Amino acid sequence: MLRFSEMLCKARKIKPENGKQKGTCCICGIKTNNGHEKKFKNNFTTADLVSSGDVICPECYHLVLNSDEYRRTMYIVTENEYKPFKKGEMVDIIFNLPNIPFYLYLTKTWQKVGWVRMNQVPNTGQSTNINFLIDYNIISCNIKQLKNLYDFGKLFHHLKISKNELETGNINLNSLNKLKEEYGLKKAYKMVEQLKKHATNPVWDLTVYML
Repeated sequence: MLRFSEMLCKARKIKPENGKQKGTCCICGIKTNNGHEKKFKNNFTTADLVSSGDVICPECYHLVLNSDEYRRTMYIVTENEYKPFKKGEMVDIIFNLPNIPFYLYLTKTWQKVGWVRMNQVPNTGQSTNINFLIDYNIISCNIKQLKNLYDFGKLFHHLKISKNELETGNINLNSLNKLKEEYGLKKAYKMVEQLKKHATNPVWDLTVYML
């Protein structure tokens, strides 16, 4: 499978700019004879993620030069397409993933340079398990499990129960009364019990963000 930066350049028909230095790319780890100087802008705050390696390969150099673009959007990349998307499109993207190799990047901050870790989340497109980033955080989950959690979350969300309550699992009295009225006493308490268990799951955190 192609490296992230390699796949991105191919999808966008970008011809990477060659450098003159030999070494190992500090971002993707390949050895190159065409590397660029290992140099980043002053606002690049992830030095620990690029500590191994002594150059930047041509494909990753494109990412460095265009860092603002790739940290300020969500996107999915295949060999054929680079598709940035908005938060409102996230659910449709996640539940309609391609059946060919891809990389998927999500963000909550629209600021962090999460692309430095994208090589760690490849997907073949042939698995029910998916890997992706939310900013710097690597998430791996089963797509069916994620769909079940999302459907469970919607039971709360349509009653306008706050995302903070869903994230923490701490349902206030007013929200509990809404649940009782909508689903009945027994089911409401069972839902709250399930919610508390989900609250420690990073996949649940993603689910709430998707709502």
